[in-house]
Amino acid sequence: MGLLRFLLALAVAGGHTASSFGFTAAWIFPGSYAVQIFYIISGFVMAMILNEKYADTPQGNWIFYTNRAAKIFAPYLAILAVTVAVCLLSKAIIGDALSLEVWFSEARSMTWPTWAYALLTNALIVGQEWNFLLIYRGGSLFYSLQAYAEPPIGSQFTVIVPAWTLSIEILFYVIAPFIVRRHVLLIAGLAFASYLCRFKAYHLGYYSEATNYRFFPFELSLFLYGALCFRIGNLLPRLDAGWSAGIAAAMALTVVAMPSYFMKHPYQMYFIVGPLLPALFDFSRKNGWDRSLGNLSFPLYLVHWPVMVIALAVVRAIQPGPPGAIAAYPILAVMTSIAASVLINRYVVKPVDEWRQARVRSRAGAAGIDERSTIIVT
Repeated sequence: MGLLRFLLALAVAGGHTASSFGFTAAWIFPGSYAVQIFYIISGFVMAMILNEKYADTPQGNWIFYTNRAAKIFAPYLAILAVTVAVCLLSKAIIGDALSLEVWFSEARSMTWPTWAYALLTNALIVGQEWNFLLIYRGGSLFYSLQAYAEPPIGSQFTVIVPAWTLSIEILFYVIAPFIVRRHVLLIAGLAFASYLCRFKAYHLGYYSEATNYRFFPFELSLFLYGALCFRIGNLLPRLDAGWSAGIAAAMALTVVAMPSYFMKHPYQMYFIVGPLLPALFDFSRKNGWDRSLGNLSFPLYLVHWPVMVIALAVVRAIQPGPPGAIAAYPILAVMTSIAASVLINRYVVKPVDEWRQARVRSRAGAAGIDERSTIIVT
């Protein structure tokens, strides 16, 4: 599962970086597909740790919530703080505030509700996905289903744009303790209801880039599908390492062999991924290198955005005008993002994880699962 998580994060990072430098990234997993597969993995992992690690008590749920908050906000706030500092330094030295430039240019026009919303969503994450349903006009934000096609929109004030998916993850974490421990039929029923609402809404004309994969009530079906895969897979015998590796390889070959089919039918791809998660997790549990790769997915998912923005600024300073389609630029930016992810994982994520695991061991009683090897926040 670690390799899968890393490749999904790499697909998002590579897609964003390549497009920013004028390339059309031809990835097996487009960014939107990668995000939704992350939702399935998240549902699987949350069902596992809530059923096997955290006690079904108010104290157990409190530890779950606070541990999730620490896991998400420690690296996010660290990356946000460094990004803001670099942007302000850039503004002072060369007059370009990078990701904060729109804040400076619109500072006098923004109404106080716009200021409050932009500041709070950047600091608290929750609500960032709504920026894709808000158009920005005359200093104020207004709802529009097709806002994504009517720029400027609210997301221009988001410093780390990919973090909007964390808002959807957080919403799932809030309700997960009250759902994923319940009867399998209840989970299946809620998943089906969410899935049905999605496509009924699309049929009625409520489809847009915002509702495609940025609207939590519709994405809930994917989280719950992952939870179902855990609950059902938990009833089956564990596979040995050879079978786990074989199944993971078969999945990868299936997708690679028919890329055009899965590009047109993403939900068939999601269906394939779900039942394989128990085997992929078992493989990851037995192979340290796989866990190590997986641990880089979250920091890579976040840090590639500021790295990309800074790289663009450097290239424009060296080469005025459009950066041109030079493949070395996005490749170097992605490699730099991976290197930054290693440092963030070592000096931010790992210490926080050790603290989190100590809390569980001392206050909730762990059931033999190391959450450091299962966390997959996107």
